[in-house]
Amino acid sequence: MTERSIDIALTRVEAGDNIEIVHENVCTLLTEPDLNFNYATTEELANWGFSEGCFSCFLMDNKDVIIQVITTYQDSEGANKAYNADVDYLKKNKYGRPVKTKTIGESSLMLKKKDTDGVTYNLLFLKNNVFAAVSAKYKKEKAENLDHITGIAEKIAEKIN
Repeated sequence: MTERSIDIALTRVEAGDNIEIVHENVCTLLTEPDLNFNYATTEELANWGFSEGCFSCFLMDNKDVIIQVITTYQDSEGANKAYNADVDYLKKNKYGRPVKTKTIGESSLMLKKKDTDGVTYNLLFLKNNVFAAVSAKYKKEKAENLDHITGIAEKIAEKIN
């Protein structure tokens, strides 16, 4: 099962009201042979069967930033390795504390970190051959932030076959 990351990523309309797209990039190892992520080298991505990535940055209400990263792999084993590597990376590098929330896809993790300029959530999930991450930096901490980022991730998960 191979999916196109760009088809899974949410559009501005799907992401919700008051959202604008600031940046979007789609890449493969063929188009960007030196591609790597914080947690994975180019060689690891190739070994895991990385097929395509879509990276979108949204701005909500002209203040809150939401980034969606959708990466597809040739099979679920590769996606699982990428997911586990990213989870390990974020935990080791103090990206926040785990937040209890409903499981999205086959496995998911949400981390929350407060800073002087707001609160950041990193939500990672795995479904089939797709590893997705949604990061949101909200200027103000509100109870609905958790539901908002979870809702975005659920919309992404629904688009995955």
